Amino acid sequence: MRSFIKKDLLIFLRDWKELLTVLLLPIVLVVVLNFAFAGLFDSDDEVTMDLQLAVVNQDNESEVLGQLKERLVHDAAFEEQEAKAVAEAAGEIQPVQLLSDYLESDEVKEWVTVHHLEEKAAAEKVKEGDLDGMLIIPQGYTADSLYANITGEPPTSSLIYKIEEETTTSSALQQFIQGFIEQLNYQFAIQEITDGTGIEAALPNGGLEDIGTAYDFTMTQYFTIALGALFALFVVATVAMKTGVEIRDHIFNRILLANSHPMRFLIGKMAAAVCLIVLQILFVLLVSHFMMGVFPDRSFVFWVGILLMVVLLAFVLSGLAAIYTAVLLRMTSIDAANGIFMLATLLFGTLGGGFFPIYMLPDWLQQIGVWTPNGLFLAILTEWIQFENPSTIVRPSMFMIGFFFLFTFIGLALFPKRGKAQ
Repeated sequence: MRSFIKKDLLIFLRDWKELLTVLLLPIVLVVVLNFAFAGLFDSDDEVTMDLQLAVVNQDNESEVLGQLKERLVHDAAFEEQEAKAVAEAAGEIQPVQLLSDYLESDEVKEWVTVHHLEEKAAAEKVKEGDLDGMLIIPQGYTADSLYANITGEPPTSSLIYKIEEETTTSSALQQFIQGFIEQLNYQFAIQEITDGTGIEAALPNGGLEDIGTAYDFTMTQYFTIALGALFALFVVATVAMKTGVEIRDHIFNRILLANSHPMRFLIGKMAAAVCLIVLQILFVLLVSHFMMGVFPDRSFVFWVGILLMVVLLAFVLSGLAAIYTAVLLRMTSIDAANGIFMLATLLFGTLGGGFFPIYMLPDWLQQIGVWTPNGLFLAILTEWIQFENPSTIVRPSMFMIGFFFLFTFIGLALFPKRGKAQ
């Protein structure tokens, strides 16, 4: 096995262009992105963002009770008196007023400046760049929300958030709005469970919330981890693609003639991938740390945890290297295999937050991204950096081990039998 591992390491290390790419490019990107996002927060964690939001209220709150009562009678078959009583009780929650109070609260006003405009004027200012986004409250929104809460039916209207282009500020505004909607839905759910007895609509708090972390998690740390894991995916693809070099230079034929067990070839690829990935990620983390102080004042235990999780990711990606290698040996075109590997790398990189912050993705894509190897690695390290508590990473680490066995099993199953390789 030593000869197989040495072979794969030498083949990779001799490609100095590839080596410099996976080692230096992520560090360059970390530095660039760190400066690009440095203006979001200052050193004292004071808010420096000034978000400009236009609110277009097309709903007539004075007609809410009448609209709600009418819908309960005609659409939900309520009796007249019952519909009136239910409408009056439900009318105690005014979503539009709660939203207005939320946006005008002292905490949120530190972040967001609200402009109450007509839709046409708001759209023009958003297009010109004077505003970061506009929030439209459509006609009948309040009555429809209350009706949906009472009957359990899905609402037919919703808040409309419009932007000119996707930016950090527009995404931050969307997170504010989404947070309010989730809190409002939570209040509706509680009211439904308790039949509205003793429940008041609680206004969500704005501003920054301390979630009890022992350490802060910074954007520099995010970029360092995410880009290190992203380029580890490129290392995996490169290790697998070197099989094409071995076929071209007849190295693969000489291995077959030596009557070596085929699994030694595949396991050698996996072992080489583990070594290269560990060295690559540690190089990125340590160089970034010494250049920019990414992980200041951390204990020896912290660095041991980092090393263990890097090794864990390396084993997972070695299983992915086994799959890539088996797929390449079954294909007649090396270029086609390379295209498949790059497509998979781009997919994993995007969903796992390697190309841009994962928090900018929709919630459902974030949920998928956590189940990619690099996305899960990012989630584990985020927990470790903030809490440095082994109990918080045990479960996701078990998932990583499961990924390793799953990928390895698939790679072994796909690996062609003697004489079957293309």
